[in-house]
Amino acid sequence: MFINIEAELKAMKEKMILLSSGKCAWGECFACGWGRLTGPPPSMHRLKDIVDEKFHELRKEKIDRLKIFASGSFLDDRQFPATIRRYIVKKCVEQNILDFVVESRPEFVTPERLADFSGVKLTVAIGLEVADNEMLKKYRKGFTVEDYAKAAETLHANGCMVRTYLMIGLPFVTDYEAMTKKSVEFARKYSDSIVLINTFPHSAAPIFDAWVSGEWRPLDKKHFKEIVKPYTDCETEFDNFAFVPKFHRERQEPIRGAGIKQLLHPYFELWQDYFTRFYEPPAGKDILLFIPCAFRKPYQFSQLHKAIFGVLEKLKIYPRLHVVVISSPGVIPYEFCGHYPFSRYDWPEWEETPEIKKKYIEVTQKRIENYLRAHGKHYKKFYDYFKLEAESYVALKSACEKFGINVTDCLQPDTYEKIKDQKNMLTRDEALSDLNSAFSQR
Repeated sequence: MFINIEAELKAMKEKMILLSSGKCAWGECFACGWGRLTGPPPSMHRLKDIVDEKFHELRKEKIDRLKIFASGSFLDDRQFPATIRRYIVKKCVEQNILDFVVESRPEFVTPERLADFSGVKLTVAIGLEVADNEMLKKYRKGFTVEDYAKAAETLHANGCMVRTYLMIGLPFVTDYEAMTKKSVEFARKYSDSIVLINTFPHSAAPIFDAWVSGEWRPLDKKHFKEIVKPYTDCETEFDNFAFVPKFHRERQEPIRGAGIKQLLHPYFELWQDYFTRFYEPPAGKDILLFIPCAFRKPYQFSQLHKAIFGVLEKLKIYPRLHVVVISSPGVIPYEFCGHYPFSRYDWPEWEETPEIKKKYIEVTQKRIENYLRAHGKHYKKFYDYFKLEAESYVALKSACEKFGINVTDCLQPDTYEKIKDQKNMLTRDEALSDLNSAFSQR
């Protein structure tokens, strides 16, 4: 049954639209956050207006293939009543969009519902995820491989096509390669196309807690590509929703204190994993400047960071500068400083003990090393702007030395000696003059 139609699909002009209409009828999948979206569906009148708005936009270009994603099942009457399905099909036919793709759980695939799509070539995408009933039960999928197979057979019997989603790197699976092989071989029997999708942790799903606790980690791009490499007849998606760690409000506790518990907080560890294995520094920013954190959060509102950027933004070289903060949460690229928990933590320096300072240097050095190992080749030059005896500075110097990286101190030793006992010394004119000079000489 399975044929590779990827080349045919690439030649088609396709468009994807999102239609929100209530929540998924199941909503219990271990790794899915979309199915946990809440809120009442729009009225029939409002949903029809939304459809009209979407199709009005589509008139601006020639579309061969339309995909509709709905955070649930398009064939579920509670989300999309038959009258709305038929109305959407009518709009497609009117605009000569005859290739139509929707998503659905198997239980909603019936000949009666499929009859609503007369006049278009229908493909139904089913999230099988993994072709193993034991894993599906642990995943809380709510159906079996037999249910999937029955739905696929119903679709083909009614002239429709089957698109199957398989998740790579799922929790509970101990051998990713073997399970992927088993799942692909099974799905090929029933599918017209297969998509291999990397498992990422949606913040609203239990899988996010598994990542926080360290019970599971998402696959990075290299590992994912190694697993899916043999399946050239399948499509692949490494990051299908622009993944960035997000914490729901109920998880956003303030992190306060200068101790081991705070230093090694699982939220900080999670973000450091993200920055090391998934983050990519901005293109064109090839000069790295390490700076300290600030007491006020988010940092950009602090006196220190306002003073630093007051200098940097006037430099000709500023567009090439990538600013990275070093603090108790670890290494923080500046574009993430407004994200939780970087916007809601407090590390009171007066609570530090000699033991904590020593541990801070050890942990911070390791985090800097991980960042440099992952991204060091992206940068052409390295700079820092710290108090020359600060624990972050000591950790940074040791990490750079390990990699043979020459990091230039913007603050000069003689300046530091003159003002080191002054309050907010890094905001003083003498220190900021050194910062300006370090880059103005380029």
